Amino acid sequence: MRLTNYFIHPADNRYYVFSFKEEEHSLTFKDSLDVHLIPYEFFDDAELEYGARYLYGVPRTHFQEALQQNHLLYAIIRSPFIPNKYFRWALLSITGIFLLLAFLGALSTNANAQSLPSDSGWELSVLARINTPFSIVGVEDEVFVQSGLTSVWSPSTGQEFGMRLQYRFKENWSFGSGIQWVRRNYAVTFNYVNDTLPTNDFDTIPLLRTVGYRIPFFAETHIPLGFGYFVAATAGIGVDIKPSDSFVNTTNYEAYIGRVQWASFPLLAEIGFYKEPNNGSPGWYLGVYWSRAVGRSIWVEQVVQYESDYRIVSRGYLTSTLAGLELRILLE
Repeated sequence: MRLTNYFIHPADNRYYVFSFKEEEHSLTFKDSLDVHLIPYEFFDDAELEYGARYLYGVPRTHFQEALQQNHLLYAIIRSPFIPNKYFRWALLSITGIFLLLAFLGALSTNANAQSLPSDSGWELSVLARINTPFSIVGVEDEVFVQSGLTSVWSPSTGQEFGMRLQYRFKENWSFGSGIQWVRRNYAVTFNYVNDTLPTNDFDTIPLLRTVGYRIPFFAETHIPLGFGYFVAATAGIGVDIKPSDSFVNTTNYEAYIGRVQWASFPLLAEIGFYKEPNNGSPGWYLGVYWSRAVGRSIWVEQVVQYESDYRIVSRGYLTSTLAGLELRILLE
């Protein structure tokens, strides 16, 4: 499976090939090459098995210029991060409601942070998370090896921020939803070995960031400890949405990370200590959490382009596990 629309020419490594399925996109790319005086050769092949009929061969010496035009084209034609307009508007509406509630809470003189009465059963909370690489739950380095190129993806500390709205329908049971902004951070280490040349080269990308959004749907139970304190346990499923792919390069190496589909569906689990709000005073929650998507959700691609002579590509899938520490401020 090819994850990008460009690749080294299979018969002549002096050229890169940019491929397009749609004629309109092909013509737009051609116009960009002409405007920026980038040399190319065009070929129309209706028999390629992956369906990319319109092919442009660009010399290595002009690859970076052509790649920039390719990225600009996809920035224009890329589909919305939520293709379904009804779901898109639902997400925007939920976000707007939460922001409105938070704004009303900031203006409220009694710090209730919502216009509902305190005994209504509804509770608004704001949360902050630190995603930490806990190897014991599967958040650890992942290694990919192909054609002499070894790459190590090391998850580093990430962040999450968001809001939740939940309803307590029984004394110690509640359910709810919300929206969260999620940033994953990785460091990528490369080692390329070629005994024929000979070559033994190292490099590191210290930070590759990828950003997305999460909509959780969960049920929560509270086990009372006394004096307004509880142990809270939460389970549910989420919808993770990643608007775009991410890319970082060094002199000889490139690293890509992207979504397999427009959305993935992680299983969620949380446990921690809970202090309920009381008489207008906010409560708090401090705990740990874990999540992992069902199936493959994150693809990665690692590339070495050594001295403009050849290009080696390695591909794989990252696990989607997230785990870490969570702090919530609970507003009654």
